Amino acid sequence: MNKKLIYSLCAATLLVTSCDYNEDNFPGFDNNPVTDVVYYEGEYTGKYPAEGYFSLTQGDEETGKAVIETALVSLLETTYPYCDKGSSAKLTVKVATIVPGLVEPELADSYELQSADYDAMGTEKDEPGQYDNFSYKMDVNAYLTVFCKSKYPNAADGDVVKITYQYYSNYVTSTLSKLYKKSAGEWAEFINFAPSITYTLVDEDYDSMGTGDGEPGKYNNFDSKISAEKITFYLTTFAKVKFPYVEKGNTIELTYKYYTEDKKTENRTVLYQYNGTEWVAYDPEEPIIEIADRITVMKYDGTSWKLTNLISGVIRQKMESEGYTALVAWVKENKPAFMSDQKDNEEYYFGASAGYNNINNNYSTWSKYYNVDGYLTGLDNDAIQAIMDQRIAEGISGIVLPLMVTDPDPDMSYEITYNVYAGRGKGDYAMSFYYNAEEDKYEWDELTPVLK
Repeated sequence: MNKKLIYSLCAATLLVTSCDYNEDNFPGFDNNPVTDVVYYEGEYTGKYPAEGYFSLTQGDEETGKAVIETALVSLLETTYPYCDKGSSAKLTVKVATIVPGLVEPELADSYELQSADYDAMGTEKDEPGQYDNFSYKMDVNAYLTVFCKSKYPNAADGDVVKITYQYYSNYVTSTLSKLYKKSAGEWAEFINFAPSITYTLVDEDYDSMGTGDGEPGKYNNFDSKISAEKITFYLTTFAKVKFPYVEKGNTIELTYKYYTEDKKTENRTVLYQYNGTEWVAYDPEEPIIEIADRITVMKYDGTSWKLTNLISGVIRQKMESEGYTALVAWVKENKPAFMSDQKDNEEYYFGASAGYNNINNNYSTWSKYYNVDGYLTGLDNDAIQAIMDQRIAEGISGIVLPLMVTDPDPDMSYEITYNVYAGRGKGDYAMSFYYNAEEDKYEWDELTPVLK
């Protein structure tokens, strides 16, 4: 949809003897200069980067937004070279949200324990030197932090080392690694990534996958006769059944037995992430890229186009009688001086009429008859209109929207249409708002109301 709206009002002189605009015989008009205000809504038709989409990288979103803004400004300046202040545009663009993968910290050293290292930790029963490995009965971190202190006496605070070791569990010896970091003179395990869930399969788990020939429960392990795709199917199905209430984004580390072709049983570990529907393979070092259509909100400030917001969608609603009534009720209780002196269902703080279900923007009525404490004295129509816009924005965001929306979404724009009498022109106008979750309130995007 492509809309270009040029607002213009013809001058007219009328003899008005009443103070309220809602009279049967005196509708009235206000003088307004001709302006070229553009409102554009549609698909972005400019050039994308080589990937075919714009990118927003977590932690560096401003760089991505700057690239998007530059591209959109170029398109809008070419399309609308002579637009006026108050112009706005909503362009749908393809944007990839990128969550960078984990990067292993720079290592001061990487070391694999030797037989002598295990022996130095003790050779008695249930000590590492007994079989040159650790086991489930031992506190690996307790041994390795002491080892690091001895191995790296001159390490600086902040140094990170990787220690590789042998670990015996469930009759299987595996090669594992851990990172350790020196901080405040002491060594401690450095966890670069920690899965939401860690779980090691037991015999009952294999049995639940089937005990027939070629099935995991036959020997309580996987083997080379079961394809990698089939193993993934077994494990992801198992995870979904075993952990049915996980949230989207949670990760799981599963450890299982695998019987190799050289007739050795070893422990293998796999990572999965829950995407809201199923468990899928996950590598924490790989970036997560999600491509979706986003709506860019552009505003022309009289000099240049600016990107003011980036949203996922627009929810459009029309203000009904309940909204106008709520505005009048609020003014009656909080700003009684602005109530109409002719009708008890009209007010001139927001300009709402619960009788006509519209908003009065008649400049002369406001300035002549409801200029409370002289706050409009000396202001021209443009300045009065700015106050009117600010007032109705306050009313919609603070009074009407909380009545209309019960479950606000901070990633959406709420476009509210209301009916206007006089002012910049009679008709239905729309304002857009966003929900600020941190402050639990709606905020106006400060774009000029758009004639629908």
